[in-house]
Amino acid sequence: MTGKAFSVQSVSAREAFSLVYPGATVVTSMAAAEPQIFWAGLRDHVLELGAPGAPDPEKLIRVFCANPSSAWPVLSDDKMSGYLDIVVMFFSAAARRLQGRGFVHYMPQHLSQWSKHIASRTGGVDVFWGTCSIPDNRGFVTLGTSNCYESEVLRIAKKVVLEINPHMPATHGATEVSIDEVDAFLLSDKKLPEVLPATFGPVEEAIADHVVRLIPDRATLQLGIGGIPNAIGKKLVQKKDLGIHTEMINDAVLELYNEGVVTGRYKSIWPRKIIGAFVYGSEHLYEFIRDNPMVEIHPASVVNDPYRMGRNHKMISINSAVEIDMTGQVCSESLGHMELSGVGGAAETHIGAQRSEGGRGIIAMPSTTKDGANSKIVACLQPGAKVSISRNDIDTVVTEYGIAELKGKTVPERIISLIKIAHPKFQAALLEQAKKLSYI
Repeated sequence: MTGKAFSVQSVSAREAFSLVYPGATVVTSMAAAEPQIFWAGLRDHVLELGAPGAPDPEKLIRVFCANPSSAWPVLSDDKMSGYLDIVVMFFSAAARRLQGRGFVHYMPQHLSQWSKHIASRTGGVDVFWGTCSIPDNRGFVTLGTSNCYESEVLRIAKKVVLEINPHMPATHGATEVSIDEVDAFLLSDKKLPEVLPATFGPVEEAIADHVVRLIPDRATLQLGIGGIPNAIGKKLVQKKDLGIHTEMINDAVLELYNEGVVTGRYKSIWPRKIIGAFVYGSEHLYEFIRDNPMVEIHPASVVNDPYRMGRNHKMISINSAVEIDMTGQVCSESLGHMELSGVGGAAETHIGAQRSEGGRGIIAMPSTTKDGANSKIVACLQPGAKVSISRNDIDTVVTEYGIAELKGKTVPERIISLIKIAHPKFQAALLEQAKKLSYI
């Protein structure tokens, strides 16, 4: 271990796991702050407590988490069913494949509401287990890269376990925790999970060109993750004095800051601050936020609150979608009945941006699936598709073929606008389907 000398007494993993008893409810921190000792040891702990043997519902350990980053041993053992219940807020690839296997379940909810829903469950939270920065000389640690729900759940949990990791940057905002609030510290020197910037090609660049036309100087941005946001970030270097108010701070934000584009000078709330609920990206990004007072990490109940987001002047929210129907219903989280991810903050940021003076909610997506075989603008969503953003809340849709402004338009007007930005090889079929359905 490197860094400042620890001023706290640490315990072994076995001692910490003794707090996770049969029937306990555990909440873990997420993304780059995922507690790696917990996830690496959870399977063995569950087996030691009860399996193999007859499952007892009263002894079921329930773990609430978001997008486990890796294929941890516990996620690849079917013997966990009946002994362990993992409730996810957002599916990662590692957890997605376990749908229907009996012990991984998705909880539909907006990101800003997760801590409230956890707090309302019968029995409360027995253990909060997270990751933190090294203690400072005042007796505080910080929750580092993630505070979507962590600080709020931590303070209602009966027991708190934190993995001290020198790779975890100390952060500003609402992430500070007194060491007196923690029941057990463990020492970890594991590298933080990283998400490297996604690559993008001509389609994403064409989409970005259209989106950038909709973003004025001095706007405040909410950016997602993936090739399209990264392409948009590259194109935004021509803009001036942008602000950031986003659920996830990623490397695109860092690049814009380094280019002098992000200043936050004209933000109406938290001026000159980069505001987010969590940080997920490269090691360079984690070092950028280390003890950086310009970056503040606040709970998603604050950051993603549509009313608070709407107080930002010229708030622009950019999200993507799996498919959108011709009337404006957006599915961003499932492929038919199969859950792909989760709604996250898509709906609340899309709606919140529209509350802003000069604001706009944008859905940016390619016109077709990756193989080009199917249109992502459809007459009807697939059976089982989840509506992430209702047609009542839709604002602007962008593909590589242009911009469709849907807010305030009738169904026939929306259909014509969306067909114009669909891939040309699907436009005639979409128009015919719209007529058959008596939309136009």
